[in-house]
Amino acid sequence: MSLAKNAFYSAVQLLPIKMLQNGGLLLPYHHLVSNKDVPHIKHLYPFKNIRAFEQDLDYLLKHFTPVTLQDVIAAVKSGQPLPARSFLITFDDGLREITENIAPLLLKKGVPAAFFLNSAFLDNKELFYKFKISLITEAIQTGEHSAAALAKLSTVLGNPSELVPAVKKISYHNRQLAEEAGVALGLSFTDYLQQQRPFMTLEEVGKLVRQGFAIGGHSVDHPYYSQLTLEEQLAQTRDSVNFLTGHFHLPYRAFAFPHTDAGVSRTFFDTILEGPDPIDVIFGTANHKQDISPRILHRFNCERPAISIGAAVKGILLYNRLQELRNKQVIVR
Repeated sequence: MSLAKNAFYSAVQLLPIKMLQNGGLLLPYHHLVSNKDVPHIKHLYPFKNIRAFEQDLDYLLKHFTPVTLQDVIAAVKSGQPLPARSFLITFDDGLREITENIAPLLLKKGVPAAFFLNSAFLDNKELFYKFKISLITEAIQTGEHSAAALAKLSTVLGNPSELVPAVKKISYHNRQLAEEAGVALGLSFTDYLQQQRPFMTLEEVGKLVRQGFAIGGHSVDHPYYSQLTLEEQLAQTRDSVNFLTGHFHLPYRAFAFPHTDAGVSRTFFDTILEGPDPIDVIFGTANHKQDISPRILHRFNCERPAISIGAAVKGILLYNRLQELRNKQVIVR
């Protein structure tokens, strides 16, 4: 974390929460909660342990009122307000730790939540290319590889001067390189899927739904939307949502962008919100900014272990206040 951000979060903790609360909906999001090392995520982003996450829930329950995804959909469709100082916590990617660590704590605390899932990854049918990148990075840094294996890897990556930076540059559109790089190092992503089960199964997701949790689409296989054509964006969105609503007979249609919504056109939103089989609500990641429709809501990252829950919440509320003063609170599509 930069010195400027560290100073900001240190200072904002001194402000009383009541000074910053605006009565709106708080939308924190996470991916993972675990006490263990997770190799397929280790080189992508940090995450909180179980104790820290439980403390987060206690803080949110002390200062805010939990609501369900269905409550949010009803409110944005009707124009009626939610209870003052509400929050909806959400989780992306459908990781196995949801059933092992996250859902049990949410049930214990009585906190509803929404889980956004990639249809290609459920039942561990496919491994997210970014997870492959993390596993390859781990293997390079910790493994004992022959000179021949490293030479083969270097050839796959185009003979870069440094292997790890080159691996991390693999993108969605050349993601086959991640598979080839893994083969060069003797990694079997198929075995990893079967042995480690990084994602939930459909049966586990069904149990979450029966327990009262909500689910929504998160694209088919987690691309950056700004790198897709409009047709690809629409297909990724509809296919993931249609799969879940059809399989689990959901009475609502929700979607959360993978990575970011930055660069997505107004045409996409007009089509997906008003066209055939419209989406009820869409979640972006633009830190609570307002968008072109009240059915587009923006979440903020709340899983960084270096930032306390109090600092994260106060920070986003102060940030929103400052953005409003600068007339920067509304996204232009």
